[in-house]
Amino acid sequence: MLETGTYINALLIYSLAAVIALLVMVWWLVKLGGGRFWIALLFWLGAAVLLTPAYANMQAGTFAPAVLVAVFQTVFFGVETAIHAIRPLGFAMGLAIVVGGLHGLVWVWLGRRRVKMEQR
Repeated sequence: MLETGTYINALLIYSLAAVIALLVMVWWLVKLGGGRFWIALLFWLGAAVLLTPAYANMQAGTFAPAVLVAVFQTVFFGVETAIHAIRPLGFAMGLAIVVGGLHGLVWVWLGRRRVKMEQR
């Protein structure tokens, strides 16, 4: 079992790697010429999937990424044991769709507004 300091360092390193992965994904989507709405939506969905925590199992006192817990618990023990990770992951993804959709709409609206102002 990890000591407290090592556990916190591991979580910080994972979180930093997830944020870097999200930034690289956004950069890649911008370079591909993806729409602003879809970039915002995918950013928030990626953040929800990568950064949502869940207990490693029902008796554990430590967190792990919910997507990993859900996958491993489902594969090795069945869906019933993974529900404790699937619920927060589903909630986070639903919230990410709402926030990402609003973010994308505002981003598109601001972009169109800027183009109209430049045309004057």
